[in-house]
Amino acid sequence: MKRVLTTFYFLTTYLLNAKPTFAVVDIGDKFGYGYIKSLGEGTNLLVAPAFYIAGSLIIFYFLIGAFKYLTSSGDKEAVASARNIITHAIIGFVILMFAFLILQFIPQFFGFNFSIV
Repeated sequence: MKRVLTTFYFLTTYLLNAKPTFAVVDIGDKFGYGYIKSLGEGTNLLVAPAFYIAGSLIIFYFLIGAFKYLTSSGDKEAVASARNIITHAIIGFVILMFAFLILQFIPQFFGFNFSIV
């Protein structure tokens, strides 16, 4: 037990006293990416298209479920399958909205300059 407590003490002391180190690297000069100056800017440019693609896929998946529901012609298994597809599309939409809200408001709360739109 003493060994576990000692290990826990040293790990928490190390983690609480660790200072973040930020390297100033201009990848535009080093690797020729043009106007993208850092990895953060490059990632920021990929976030919005990823959300557009995910939203489009969710709408497409929902429409597939709706089409299956309309063409099920009373078959209970087909109706259940279509209902599951629609439910999964709605859950995916809710998860996408929560991800958008997290990426939109959490960085602002911590003082980072990050915006999806």
